Amino acid sequence: MANAFEFINANFKWLSALGYLAFMGLFAWFNLRFTPRKEHDQLHERVGNLDQQMTQVKADMKHLPTKEEVHRLDKTLSGLTETINATQEGISRLERKTDLLLENELRND
Repeated sequence: MANAFEFINANFKWLSALGYLAFMGLFAWFNLRFTPRKEHDQLHERVGNLDQQMTQVKADMKHLPTKEEVHRLDKTLSGLTETINATQEGISRLERKTDLLLENELRND
């Protein structure tokens, strides 16, 4: 034990320099390894906002139609388009007949 004290006493400058360098290296490693509190708080806030947005998106998605519902709606709209086109053709024919009748009436007067 006395030899250890003598060794420390004789080499105190070197041992303190080595301890200082080890402490500074450890401090530098901590600085690189861990984020500062301010950055951690900012990251925590951003993650909280993203979590809140994700919850809102999930809630909104519940109200969206399913794939099958969209397919049924598409089929229904296709049928309506065909019906509208057929009705438009009927209206066009009726309009031509009305024009012919009106033209015939005007000639007879």
